[in-house]
Amino acid sequence: MQILAFNGSPRARGNTSAIIASMLEGARSRGAETYEIRLHEIDFKGCLGCLGCRKNPGLCSAQDELSPWLAAIKTCAGMIVGCPIYMYRLSGQMKLFVDRIYSLYAGLPRGGYQSMVPPGKTYALVTSQGAPNAQQYSKSITYLAGMTGSGLGFEEVGRIIHTESETKPAVSDQALMERSFDIGTKMIR
Repeated sequence: MQILAFNGSPRARGNTSAIIASMLEGARSRGAETYEIRLHEIDFKGCLGCLGCRKNPGLCSAQDELSPWLAAIKTCAGMIVGCPIYMYRLSGQMKLFVDRIYSLYAGLPRGGYQSMVPPGKTYALVTSQGAPNAQQYSKSITYLAGMTGSGLGFEEVGRIIHTESETKPAVSDQALMERSFDIGTKMIR
């Protein structure tokens, strides 16, 4: 049972990373093999717009360090997606990842899309933001959860929207870390 965590934060010890680490610890406590893919640390590009994935649904034509992880999304038991909110939106690293996820959607003849990810997988979402209002960036968060989670057919088992990240570090919030760990345990069925 593999759980993949795609981390869109460039900060290895930041709030998003701390919450993801706790979720992965929870998944490991249930016997999962876990992988954190720190998008800032791998060599990959955004979507090429080549439409190769329309000819070969589920396969991205670009070949780089993200390629094996896109393939692993189809075989994993579950996926965690984590991203800080920068400049009112997703981090640049996460946006590049989301654009590449497009390859996992197959176009239907009469319009719309079908996921190339087999059903039955779990999903958790993590965001961290400086603003105190958890709803302030709801459009960006809804977009991220839709494109990387529900749109692909994943079943969301938990979501953390960490607020006031500049003044309330996630790692010092015991209740938040326990909640994150608990969500991690739910990644395994």
